[in-house]
Amino acid sequence: TLLCCTAAVAQNFPNGLTTDSVDPAADSLFFSRMRERMDSIRRTEHRPTVALVLSGGGAKGAAQVGALRYLEETGIPIDLVCGTSIGGMLGGMYAVGYDSGRLAQLFMDQDWNVMLSDYVDPVYIPYSMKMYNARYLISIPFDTAREVFDSRMPEGPGYRRQTFLGSLPSGMVYGFNVNNLLSSLTVGWQDSLSFAELPVPFVCVATDVVSGKAKNWVSGSLNTAVRSTMSIPGLFEPVRSSGMVLVDGGTRNNFPTDIARAAGADYIIGIELSDSKAGYEDVNNIVDIAMQFVDMLGGGAFLTNVKLPDVTIKPDIPEYNMMSFSREAVDTMLRRGYAAAQRKAGELQALKEKVGGGRAAVLDGAVNIAETPVEIGEIVFNGVGEKEAAIISKLLSFEEGATVGKKELDEVMSRFQATGAFSSVTWSLLGHAEPYVLAFEFVKAPANNIGLGFRIDSEEWASLLFNFGLNTNSMTGSRLNFTAKLGQNLKADIHYSLDFPRFPAINLTASISQYRGDLGTPGSKYAYNASYWTHKELLYLTDVRWTRLNFEAGFKNQYINLDRSTHLGSLIEQTFSEEALKGDYLGVFANGHLYTFDDYYYPSKGTSLSFGVNYDFIKPGDSSFRPVLTVAAGFRTVVPLGGKFAFIPEIYLRGVLSTGENTDGGGHVYKDISVLHTNFVGGDIAGRYTDSQIPFFGLDNVTIADEYLSTVALELRYNPARRFYVSAMTGIIESNDSASRFIPDFSPDIWAVGAEFAYDSVAGPIKLNCHWSNTNKWGVYVSFGFDF
Repeated sequence: TLLCCTAAVAQNFPNGLTTDSVDPAADSLFFSRMRERMDSIRRTEHRPTVALVLSGGGAKGAAQVGALRYLEETGIPIDLVCGTSIGGMLGGMYAVGYDSGRLAQLFMDQDWNVMLSDYVDPVYIPYSMKMYNARYLISIPFDTAREVFDSRMPEGPGYRRQTFLGSLPSGMVYGFNVNNLLSSLTVGWQDSLSFAELPVPFVCVATDVVSGKAKNWVSGSLNTAVRSTMSIPGLFEPVRSSGMVLVDGGTRNNFPTDIARAAGADYIIGIELSDSKAGYEDVNNIVDIAMQFVDMLGGGAFLTNVKLPDVTIKPDIPEYNMMSFSREAVDTMLRRGYAAAQRKAGELQALKEKVGGGRAAVLDGAVNIAETPVEIGEIVFNGVGEKEAAIISKLLSFEEGATVGKKELDEVMSRFQATGAFSSVTWSLLGHAEPYVLAFEFVKAPANNIGLGFRIDSEEWASLLFNFGLNTNSMTGSRLNFTAKLGQNLKADIHYSLDFPRFPAINLTASISQYRGDLGTPGSKYAYNASYWTHKELLYLTDVRWTRLNFEAGFKNQYINLDRSTHLGSLIEQTFSEEALKGDYLGVFANGHLYTFDDYYYPSKGTSLSFGVNYDFIKPGDSSFRPVLTVAAGFRTVVPLGGKFAFIPEIYLRGVLSTGENTDGGGHVYKDISVLHTNFVGGDIAGRYTDSQIPFFGLDNVTIADEYLSTVALELRYNPARRFYVSAMTGIIESNDSASRFIPDFSPDIWAVGAEFAYDSVAGPIKLNCHWSNTNKWGVYVSFGFDF
């Protein structure tokens, strides 16, 4: 009843439209201009005019392309195209010269999983950001509340009210890849203009959630218009323009035949994709819910507008929905759309006899720079200051005067997006002919960040990771991070860095951690109860912008205090002295990591190669201390075997060198090293309990090893389904207290075999690892969540 009442009064809105508009005056000016154009066609071509109207429907828009192919075959001229959502996108492309064949190719060629996301190839993402993303399930950007209390703060496209809640995301994706695609397709028609000037006049509809009215895009930026009309609430962030917050136009007018009528078209052809009323079993996810709201809010206008076309084409695609972007689904919908139009052959032929003519060739269509690179005359950066522009310009791979295509611009945009400094980056090629002005538009991201990660496993039970970062999303200046791990073993650190545009960053880190658990001994299934706490301070240099390489070098101080009441503490105190349980160690260090994996947990390609050197040369208060040098290296790579199989070898090496020695009461000689320097091996995560811990799947407990340690693990991994993984593993551990005897006396202390079953969920891997070793026999490790 409510929808019927809405429809009954719909014609009372200005310009005879079925929905209220944010700018009736601009609409009226456009309609007046279009009616003049329609009159001119009638006078000069001696025929009635025709408008094509395309409804919303997501992936089902492929059926509209199929129907459009049949319309082109009939030769019916199109004088105006109107659309909403996917219909608006297709209509916009049709308006600048894309025929059904090119539109069908666009549908078929896209990777829609990428297109409907803000995915950036990992090759462009800084190393530090890759490591951050691998640890945190939730990352919430935010700003301070200072501006909330200052009414003089400006507002505009590059500014958002800076409150914590106000800076939270307004959609799952902002449309990074969709924006890039649209910009690459419409070169030559990206300036602000009246859409009556396009090769085929065009209108699309978005909804302004501030006023609750329809935004009828009759002028402005074609890319902005098209992006806003398909901004599905909850999936895409709204488009902010001229004080409006714009979402999918289907929430107000999903089938804008009223606009075609107001523009003076004599005949209207509509291609309509609405579904039958959704049932209980049809509403299953956030997209289904969003589309139900779209249908409910736009229902009144739809009931009126669906009656207006002279010919309505409705493809028969009940089994598909707005997310059916698979190649098979698209191909089927293209064919069914064509068949649906073919079923209207009688009506279309009758219309053809009335209008005659045919679609004139578009002589001034848009340039697709994926096919035809263009010359760049000038490059401008909007939304950033001079310092940031100077940094950004270094990320460009071309200069003014160069000829560039979609590939080059996609690469540059990926670099910009990967900085994390911007909530959105878009580009336009302004001008109607070469050389074009390349204009980048930046909207700064909230400067601060909160991260949350968790893991549940059979080793520590439940652990929570919390990060609070200040100014972490800025390109230069000071950054401050506080990180805390809560669980059986506690850890906290505070990290300050000062970043420079052209020089390595200066870093200062202070951390404290506590370990409580069991430490095993080589070749034995027994373990010592141990408990210790340690703090560490680091001053070092690094470069935060490297994407595949990380290098750190600097000074450090580390203190350890081993609890004398534990089994291990008591043993060390009795064997040596109380001083052996604790102490400060001052030294220098250098670490490097080459990292090219395409995924942190289940890479399909790439290599990880790491090294570390630590030299402790002073133990304050202990004149008998001799320097300790530790050297470590690690290697892991993925060898694709074709299909769903991969071979993954992994090698770790670590050596401890010290000139100092201690002798116990029995005459045994021991190296003068602490728990901080000792080799540890075992467990699933490297460095989980000590910096020197090397992972090994075949040991549940962390085990003390001799001074020279190597592990080798070989994994054969099978990927039977998209996120499922099954692995078979084997490996060995060899350790020796003498470097000279390491190779001659090589005889593995431990060898193990295992199998792992895993599912890579959005909340972190779910793993079940079953293994057997010659020392510890059977073991099981279960985990859910990220590694930290």
